[in-house]
Amino acid sequence: MDGLVITGQRLRDLYLVVVKLADVAARAGFVLAATYALPISQAGQFGLIVTLVGLFAFAFNFERHIDIQRRTAGEPGEIFDRFVTSALGFFAFNWALMTPLFLVAVIALAHVSPPLLIMAVVVVIGEHLSNQAYQYALISPRYYPLLLVVLAKNAVLVAVVLYQALLSGGGLDLGFVMLTWAVGAVLCTGALAVMWLRFRSSAPREKPFHFAVDILGQHRASAVHFALGLIAILILQYDRLAVGALMPLDQVGLYFRHTLLVSLAYQAFNVISYNRIVPSVFAEAKTRDFGYLHRRVLREYLKTLVGAPLLLAGAWAANAVTGGVYAERFQLSLWLMAIMIAGFMLRAAADFHALVLNGRHREKDVLRQQAVAFAVGAVLLGLLTWRFGVYGAASAGVVTSGLYLFLVWRCVRKAGREEAVAA
Repeated sequence: MDGLVITGQRLRDLYLVVVKLADVAARAGFVLAATYALPISQAGQFGLIVTLVGLFAFAFNFERHIDIQRRTAGEPGEIFDRFVTSALGFFAFNWALMTPLFLVAVIALAHVSPPLLIMAVVVVIGEHLSNQAYQYALISPRYYPLLLVVLAKNAVLVAVVLYQALLSGGGLDLGFVMLTWAVGAVLCTGALAVMWLRFRSSAPREKPFHFAVDILGQHRASAVHFALGLIAILILQYDRLAVGALMPLDQVGLYFRHTLLVSLAYQAFNVISYNRIVPSVFAEAKTRDFGYLHRRVLREYLKTLVGAPLLLAGAWAANAVTGGVYAERFQLSLWLMAIMIAGFMLRAAADFHALVLNGRHREKDVLRQQAVAFAVGAVLLGLLTWRFGVYGAASAGVVTSGLYLFLVWRCVRKAGREEAVAA
């Protein structure tokens, strides 16, 4: 029986990984196809919109799913559904609060027309809800079907964009891409709502709505995790904002054509490796010492260390086979890509070390190390981008990730020594 339970859990884990990887590939395909098919300046606008959509979709969520996961672990399904229902009101408050900031950011950086602004708002709310489908599926298997809806939406998006870019003869422009994305977001949100209403528990709410508890209380409960996630995502994406603010749109487009490829590798890393081992590391942290946990994450990181350079090798091979046509056609610099991949590998190592601290509920230690790395990296990024352009921005990312790795590694070693002395 135990063997069957373990096998069933592994099958569920495999399902999540496969479906989410397919979803990541489809969404990345849509973003990459649009970025490479659009004129270079419009590619810059699109890249900035994608970045802001990701940032604000994260801000809308406020890392609420982590507190829900902790509160509902081992509880019946109706308890989990109550928390999800409560979170929807929380999200609506965040939409009202933060959407004006999103509009200001899009206008200031991407310089788009009012119709494109409206589409961007539809997209950012739809992407936020799509992201929640994955987060809740990680918690409850009953939410697995929602992942298929999100996957279908992203698969259709990439198919439409590729058809328009390669087969229709009409070419691709930013208006068509944003309209396609907005329509997909509306249809996906509607399908998610219908499915969720059909299979969720109908158990009544235990307490009446109270703003101080359901809104402000949820913000307080998730504040530390939100600060951690915000600094982490800014460390990863602040370079795009700096490039967008300091450089012309054609250079922004050039930068995004490189950084989106590396971003795809980071997303794949999260699905295949990091997210997969988080539950087991958290479970082992209750009984194992720091030394064991450190070795555990280092073994997992070795897979990333081997796999990440394959992306660069593939780009070099494609360029060699085509006699340089590949790089010339898409205005790619393989050296710029190599610098970005080096930064990704350092960042992945830092994430694994931070996971050990999170497993011991030392997230405030992680927050301090991230804050220091971000403060130093932000200044360095502005200076290097202003002085050396896109190469300066990529180099600043390597330094920032390396600094964060050193700080969090030192923190893990110190915590391990303190634990050993206490024992």
